[in-house]
Amino acid sequence: MSYPDSLLKQGGGSQLCWKTARKTEHREVRVPLGNLFNRLLHVLPECISGGLDQEGGVMSRFENMESAARAPARITAVALLAVLTVLALGGVRGSEATEPNLVENPGFEQPSAGGLAAQGWQGNRQIFSLDPEVTRSGTASLKYVNTDAKRYVLCTQKVPLQAGWKCRVSAWVKTEKVIGEDSGATICLEWQGKDGKWLGGVYPSGVKGTRDWTRIEAITRLPEDAASCNLACYVRQGMTGTAWFDDVEAVRIADPPLDTVLLSPVYRGRITPAGPEEICGRVRLRLADYDLQPQQVRVQVALRSADGPVRWETDLQPTEQQGDQFDVRVPARGLEPGRYELTIRLADPAGRELQLRRHELVRLAGDRRPHCEIDQQLRLLVDGRPFFPLGMYWSGINEKDIQVYADSKFNCLMPYGSPNAQQMDLAHRHGLKVIYSVKDWYAGMGSCPKFIQTEADEEPQIRARVREYRNHPALLAWYLNDELPQSYLPRLEAHQRWVAEEDFDHPTWVVLYQYREVAAYLNTFDVIGTDPYPIGRGPASTAAAWTAETFRQVERARPMWQVPQLHNWANYAKSEAERQRGRTPTVDEVRSMAWQCICEGATGLVFYSWYDVKRNPDVTFDAQWTGLKQIAAEIDRAAPMLLSAEPVPAIKVVGPAPSWLRWLARSHAGKLYVAAVNDGDGEGPVAFALPGAPRSVRVLGQNAAVPATPAGFQDTLKPLAVRVYEIEM
Repeated sequence: MSYPDSLLKQGGGSQLCWKTARKTEHREVRVPLGNLFNRLLHVLPECISGGLDQEGGVMSRFENMESAARAPARITAVALLAVLTVLALGGVRGSEATEPNLVENPGFEQPSAGGLAAQGWQGNRQIFSLDPEVTRSGTASLKYVNTDAKRYVLCTQKVPLQAGWKCRVSAWVKTEKVIGEDSGATICLEWQGKDGKWLGGVYPSGVKGTRDWTRIEAITRLPEDAASCNLACYVRQGMTGTAWFDDVEAVRIADPPLDTVLLSPVYRGRITPAGPEEICGRVRLRLADYDLQPQQVRVQVALRSADGPVRWETDLQPTEQQGDQFDVRVPARGLEPGRYELTIRLADPAGRELQLRRHELVRLAGDRRPHCEIDQQLRLLVDGRPFFPLGMYWSGINEKDIQVYADSKFNCLMPYGSPNAQQMDLAHRHGLKVIYSVKDWYAGMGSCPKFIQTEADEEPQIRARVREYRNHPALLAWYLNDELPQSYLPRLEAHQRWVAEEDFDHPTWVVLYQYREVAAYLNTFDVIGTDPYPIGRGPASTAAAWTAETFRQVERARPMWQVPQLHNWANYAKSEAERQRGRTPTVDEVRSMAWQCICEGATGLVFYSWYDVKRNPDVTFDAQWTGLKQIAAEIDRAAPMLLSAEPVPAIKVVGPAPSWLRWLARSHAGKLYVAAVNDGDGEGPVAFALPGAPRSVRVLGQNAAVPATPAGFQDTLKPLAVRVYEIEM
């Protein structure tokens, strides 16, 4: 969920080597035994995976919160061998296996002075107590008993996690007759700024009903502005029953020391006759936990043919100016059709391999062009022509609604219910494209289809469904993930691989509320989206902030189809206070948020949601739909300009840019265009400098001229204003 309520407001050689292999990327990690005490098991998280709960549902992004999966933790044989090797050596600082648990009294073995609550924890003693009779391990557990659904309390502890750390929090939970609309007994981790104000948190879904001990887990990275963290055991608001908590954990984990992102080509490693003529990879070093500086390591880059011969290679030593991030460039001109592999190897000062990253590439012959593809400008091309996805989330497809919807410039929809052939045909007859959802096809999720009972069922079912619909003329893309947490990453990467192998013609799309964690998901999608929903909870400018951070997370090298808000939060309220805070975004807010996303890099918009527009309590459907049709028409009219790949001359804001301004510039068909958006956080004049004296400046859609100067033009933008200026030079 985009904005969870803050819970704090409520109370035999010289190297050890293992590999992880994937279709799109093969990782091989080598760690010198001589440096194990600082390095070895920082990469162990790559080999360990486990399921956890996450908010999400079939028909709504905010319903059925208890439906996420809890898959048992799995440790691969190779990872287990690594763990045993380390234990034999006496342990390694910094590994996931040996990093200290930062929770005080994690098993609730030590009572506080009063004897009724646990040392190190703070909670209401009428609700929380120590139970020596029900334990998962040790001699006690934390017991929660609540009979009043209006009573909402937590048992909390401040944990010494630090800004920028990646961490895992977990606990074992047992329940008895926990009832209510929310997801049940769980944990959360929240962080605050220096002023003590809530900045964010991670909130895995919980356990309800009567369940035996179940592990709840969440993995997150703390933002750089986090000053303190609180871990809480609790039962979600509005619920009653009995729950037990035991073996709570908060540990620091680490990403591998080398991360790489393929900047070019941007789509599935494909090189076409049209380019790109250069392969570009971004190298990111994470060496702080390894007691190394960038100048102490070497980066070796090689391009190999599928049959092994090296086609190009270089050896780099990062400079102080480059720091821990830089790009490597490999010529692609003259490559024959076929498969290739780009390898980026990180070596320590002694030349020993720390990590190896692999990216698969393919040089296409050009005799077949995909029906839908992503080009180097991050545009979706449908039958070779730029296409701006402009749609909404739906529940299911029906004749009555689609007739209304088709009478607009919206061109696609994303139905939660995986459509059947008749529904796909219906969309096609009305000229609409479908983003096909298999986002629930993960065994263990409450919303998973019944024909998937185990993880082994996922691959054959997904491959079969993709083969069934990959040639349907209505298909636009595949929807693989709706806000699942990082513990699902191995399964998410597998789903991405299966779909890409089965369907040459259509990209995949995922949507996350974890907008600061998008980089961790890079191997799980072709197109990314995040879903800022601020209205009723925060400023409209949140749409721009989330989009800008999402684009930064993918190094501006993956397309974004963002998800602006249409719903009233009252539709998902669990209390009267929440219901009262909610309101439907105004037409001006929706327009501004949509254009904020566009100005920050979005090349598609899929609004949330059609069924909310039909049920928002404070605005009639007709009033909302009239405004939304107008916004869609405006964006559709501007789409050729927005998707233009023509070179843009130097255009800049005169003087310091107002903090409330979001803007972009394009060239199209002999004219210049500037889109300027007020994000709602201020107002005032703004001036643009052009490469010469404009002959005319007009506001599209308003038939209004803006006075031009010899150097450009100036206008005044009120809060939430959107202007698209058409400029003739």
